[in-house]
Amino acid sequence: MAENESIGGFTPGELQFASWWVRNRVALRKAERNSLIVLIVLLYGYSAWGLLDAFVISYPRESLITQGIATNQQLLAGLENDRPQSVQVSDATVFTNSDGRVDMMSEVDNPNTQWWAEFNYRFNLGGEDAPLRSGYVLPGGSQVITQLGYTPQTAGSKQATVTVDNVRWHRLDPSVTAVGYDNYKNDRLNLAINNLQYTTLKLGTKTVGQTTFTLVNNSAFGFWEVDLVVRLIRGDQPEAVTQIAETDLSPNETRNIQITWTDNPPSVQRTEVIPQVNILDPTAFLPTEYFK
Repeated sequence: MAENESIGGFTPGELQFASWWVRNRVALRKAERNSLIVLIVLLYGYSAWGLLDAFVISYPRESLITQGIATNQQLLAGLENDRPQSVQVSDATVFTNSDGRVDMMSEVDNPNTQWWAEFNYRFNLGGEDAPLRSGYVLPGGSQVITQLGYTPQTAGSKQATVTVDNVRWHRLDPSVTAVGYDNYKNDRLNLAINNLQYTTLKLGTKTVGQTTFTLVNNSAFGFWEVDLVVRLIRGDQPEAVTQIAETDLSPNETRNIQITWTDNPPSVQRTEVIPQVNILDPTAFLPTEYFK
């Protein structure tokens, strides 16, 4: 018989394959069954491992991560609440003098009760920058900042702005304010202004104003320098401002002070004197041996 001759319509190759299938059918079905069993075992094993990992192995570790995130969020919220709020700066006020000079004034408020700040500030009058100056503001306090006797290049400008920047915050030192900041402040910043008067007088043909008062240091602390901001008020509006420094002020010392206003604002109704000293700066105080 020829090699490619068919038998019953089947080629020799098809007959050989059929013979091989009959001989190995049981083994093939057994292998198929075993493969399915292995696949099912692997799938169930993978599912069981996933459940075991999720609830026994990874869950405690991942729950710690969740707790850590919640704790960090609480810490961040606490830090955010504890971070000092920005200082508030009032609009600049300009006072014009008769000789072409101007005085400028603003106020810096500190809303924080546990922080005090140092800063730089600069007035700008009609586009002209005045010199850069430095200042400070105590916790929960207000600080008057000034630029006095400034001569602008362009005369007649009365519009000014003030910029406060480079703010350096300092937290209250518990070792310094263990008695509470209010008590600490009241013990040290116990400066009284007594016998405050404003009068006018004639100097030749010119009428000038004069403010007199007594500065009393009622505290047990001396100061190298105390700044006194003096404002003349008409109604609710300041009409003039100046600032003087009293140096080497000893405890319980009394000083009589006189200020002459060469540009006499009309209808001044009262005078305001604001003592300013940084009681949180250790170098502001006179050493004890200085006034013994």
